[in-house]
Amino acid sequence: MTGTHRFALVKTTLLDFPGKVAAAVFLPGCNLRCPYCHNPEFVDPVRYPGNSDAGEETFNADARMFRTFIDKRSSVLGGVAFSGGEALLNPQLPKLIKIVKEKGLAVKLDTAGLLPDRLEEMIASGMIDYIAMDLKTLPERYGELGWKGTEEKSAEVLLSRTLKLLADSGLNYEVRTTVVPPLVDREILQQMSPFLNGVPQWIWQPYVPGNTLDPAWNDIQAPNEITLKQWAEELESNLIINVR
Repeated sequence: MTGTHRFALVKTTLLDFPGKVAAAVFLPGCNLRCPYCHNPEFVDPVRYPGNSDAGEETFNADARMFRTFIDKRSSVLGGVAFSGGEALLNPQLPKLIKIVKEKGLAVKLDTAGLLPDRLEEMIASGMIDYIAMDLKTLPERYGELGWKGTEEKSAEVLLSRTLKLLADSGLNYEVRTTVVPPLVDREILQQMSPFLNGVPQWIWQPYVPGNTLDPAWNDIQAPNEITLKQWAEELESNLIINVR
């Protein structure tokens, strides 16, 4: 991926779209700066050489290549997952989704939930089949992730709007959280659970160190899957919690 209008493509994945053999598209740009993010080149492209604006002509060339890929693989794929960064920020997202839908494939969208207006437009387009929303931590702690919303656009207000949109959409969706201390630990998960009343399932993902936006977070030791399953069983909540 080289440039803010360009993207990365995973040709086959069994992990990114529940129940489907899928491809995954990662689009650059994000309105958060989570220190533990594993996609720093997508979150903050200007930090990396060559990641300046590629322009419409370059995007169109990439889109043609993507269309060729979809044409060739549509018979073996069940869908395509769009992620980031924050995919909703990318102006080319609708064009790429249209290419996928023209082949009759399902579309999954990953979002951090802070752009409810744009999400509402995408839902209204009828081109989205599944949505995964990342709830990073308690809404009041989003300032630690670089969020600078106003009182009217606080993380709590925007995330609440997104959750209502999802509940009213009729679409299949999930909410997921990466368990990464100190932003997310056992106590914080307990505090987060009332915010999610009514969601079909809450996915807990064990944090895995890697190529992080802040290298210091690569040394974080997070609870493993066995520990998270134990926490889920002990959580005082009626939520359906799954650990992946």
